[in-house]
Amino acid sequence: MAPKFHINQRLSYLPFRCTVRYIGSVEGTTGEWLGVEWDTLEKGKHSGEYQGKKYFECKLPGAGSFIRPSRETNPPISFIEGLKRKYTTVDDPPEPHAIISVSASKVMEEVGFDKILKKLAQLKELTIVLVDSLHICRADDVEVIRETCPKIEELDLSRNLFEDFQSVAQICSGLPNLRVLRIGGNRFSSLDITIPEGQESPFRNIKSLEISSTFLSWEETNQILSYFPNIDTLESSLNNITSVPPTIHLPTSIHTLNLERNAFTTLSSVFPLTALTHLQKLILAHNQISSIHPPPSSSTDTPPIFTSITNLDISFNSLPTLTVLDALPPLFPALTSMRVSHNPFSELLPVEEAHMLTIARFHNTLRLLNYSVVTDMDRQNAEMYYLSRITKQLAAAPESEQEKILAENRRWGVLCELYGTPRIDRVADMEKRNLDARLIELEFLLAGAAQSTIKKVPKSLPVSTLKALLGRMFGMEPLWLRLELVPEGDEGDDNVLLEDGTKEVGYYVERKKGQIVVQGRG
Repeated sequence: MAPKFHINQRLSYLPFRCTVRYIGSVEGTTGEWLGVEWDTLEKGKHSGEYQGKKYFECKLPGAGSFIRPSRETNPPISFIEGLKRKYTTVDDPPEPHAIISVSASKVMEEVGFDKILKKLAQLKELTIVLVDSLHICRADDVEVIRETCPKIEELDLSRNLFEDFQSVAQICSGLPNLRVLRIGGNRFSSLDITIPEGQESPFRNIKSLEISSTFLSWEETNQILSYFPNIDTLESSLNNITSVPPTIHLPTSIHTLNLERNAFTTLSSVFPLTALTHLQKLILAHNQISSIHPPPSSSTDTPPIFTSITNLDISFNSLPTLTVLDALPPLFPALTSMRVSHNPFSELLPVEEAHMLTIARFHNTLRLLNYSVVTDMDRQNAEMYYLSRITKQLAAAPESEQEKILAENRRWGVLCELYGTPRIDRVADMEKRNLDARLIELEFLLAGAAQSTIKKVPKSLPVSTLKALLGRMFGMEPLWLRLELVPEGDEGDDNVLLEDGTKEVGYYVERKKGQIVVQGRG
């Protein structure tokens, strides 16, 4: 095979990109192959194995396949080539006053040259450049970049064919005004860069960096971030991150951190981020978080506190109950904005009720919940409703369970101080519950009537007494009433005749509800 390919080479077969992980033969086949890892699972067939033999590893499991070297690729291009392709539609503009020969006796000046020059001049004025997905693999000369597009402030190089971070550094060296850089979707095999002696980092002015879907390890992430001395915003989503290691050394200047669409299962996995003393906004949406699990506090081991975070997004996770949220206020005492929508607990309650019970669990500093403003009146209504809910729960349970119930509702004491301690009438509530347990809700369908009638009656009520009550209700002779219980379900069973007047209603109606057809005998 000609030395056309090399390991970790980036290739483009539009619209898909891949990385060469293996070059050689595959047992049981003829000819040579490229073992590639696609950037998306859509093209993958395996994780680098064939007939039980492993040929290469995939950072993205299931994204591997074998392809023939003869398969035609899309030619890689440089940064400036991509820039011109995106913003001028020309690669090589003609020289000024170029002449086109139409015939031996007739010539004409090329049409449209001024328009081309105007487009090229516009490159010098660009401040936002999006050259993502253009199979760019290399940088141009720094002076050429500086001359072509000196005013770029925001640059998107996502989903291209870069193999080494040095190429990105060289591009950024020619962009002195660059503030925002996106390099997500690339697969770097080398992160080392060379900075000429006496020169500053080419990334010194960058404030915002996006490295999503790069599958960089934390060690690799640390190495990249060491080149960005003044970064304040970092997005690292879609990187299959499961936890933040305690040894992490992210720049303390970061105030916004986006870790959405990763693989966190518990909030405690990000507790090392408390070291970021300037962190204000933390986005953990679209993970698999189902618990908080703060470490147990003791005289020597206190839970970590995110003292600076004011904005938290844990929407689209797996938080099972509202009770889980009680662990959040101590961890985030400065929280002013939060998003917790699209968690399982929110699907168990009406939207408005879930909203109120969430507000009531947090400090009065919380002013924005799921993009809705929380007013003082909203908070008062929510807290009073939550207090009444706890009171009812206490009244419905034996006194021996009170400690457990209050442990699950941590704001009980605070709410009692604000609105007064409510009276817990367990005796009256217990009597009501016992009565409810002895009642059956019956729907009476009177032949010829337009509507049915619903009443609650004791299970112990004799059928003969029920007939007497229905006789007075419908103005009919009780002795001639015929009562038939409609069976539940769609089995097609016949109605059950309540024929024994000495038996109790509960003998025929086993559930808490029933439907009875009322007819007069002919």
